[in-house]
Amino acid sequence: MKNIGPLIINIDDITLSKNEKLVIKHDLIGGIILFSHNYSSKEQLIDLINEIKSIKNNIYICIDHEGGRVQRLLDDFTHLPSLESISNINDKVLAKDIAYASGYIGSCELSNVGININFSPIVDINHFNENKLLKDRTFGNDLTTIISLASEYIKGTLKGGILPVLKHYPGHGRVISDSHVSHCISDVSYDDLKISDLMPFQELANTFTKPQIPIMTSHVQYKNIDDKIVTYSRKWLEDKASLIFTKKAFFISDDIEMYSAKSKNNKEIPCDERVIMALSAGCRLIIATTMQNNMLINEKLSHKYFSEKYLTKNIIEYYEKNRDKMFDIELPDILNSDLTVYNSTLMNLNKWSSKL
Repeated sequence: MKNIGPLIINIDDITLSKNEKLVIKHDLIGGIILFSHNYSSKEQLIDLINEIKSIKNNIYICIDHEGGRVQRLLDDFTHLPSLESISNINDKVLAKDIAYASGYIGSCELSNVGININFSPIVDINHFNENKLLKDRTFGNDLTTIISLASEYIKGTLKGGILPVLKHYPGHGRVISDSHVSHCISDVSYDDLKISDLMPFQELANTFTKPQIPIMTSHVQYKNIDDKIVTYSRKWLEDKASLIFTKKAFFISDDIEMYSAKSKNNKEIPCDERVIMALSAGCRLIIATTMQNNMLINEKLSHKYFSEKYLTKNIIEYYEKNRDKMFDIELPDILNSDLTVYNSTLMNLNKWSSKL
């Protein structure tokens, strides 16, 4: 997949409108992220994804399918356990088995409908129990456990034909605020992060290199390192990353429509400026959705928002000037599902999950 556009956007319904088709055709659009409002049945979802790929066959189809409370597809999909519930299992061998099975079952079911990328697992260390954003979404706060279980989860995900994504670099667990609705600022030092929060990203990204595992950036500002949030920080995505990772990291931004990415000093940053800042800092793909504004989705106006705010001359010129330097991620092979393996793994997962 060469020179795919940098923007990952959402759509408003279970079918594509004429205007959405025109937006998807645009060179800047490289991915679609699906949400629960895009799903009514497996057959409908397959038709929708096939229609998207008929417009642009190398587009990435993405989703948040972590398990627990963040799982966009529920009916006719296996309800996966939360990552935290897996980390709470006392039997470490069993915990690793469930982590692998969760990755594998979720991945098989996603790849079977045509999805390519799952924005999971979260490998943040949850330092605060009162952190509502990360509550039950992480593998806990023990470094060894996080790396061990995330590794098994990733193996299962790749085996099922889906590309996982590590999030939220370099760790969102140092703040209790939610980047969807407020600024997130931490005064922790780089030395402290290097021996804690950064370790899962470093270990996992340097272990899984074929295919390379992308990394999602956080919108946290580590003020002792940079005055910019990580998504807009060259210090984090170029300078520090070159010391942390053995090969150039493939960064995907978290949604730049979230509050902490949208404004600075109480002043809103124009959309095209956000995109260019993220790309210039080192992001390769940029998530920009209207999920923070339900009115646009309900009135089927997201296409208009993207056309006016993101398909702009400034972003087009930046992309045309830099696209030849942009590399793309490799998706894992989608193997024909071995129903025997799938069924036995699912049976074990359901048996294990009933005890959680």
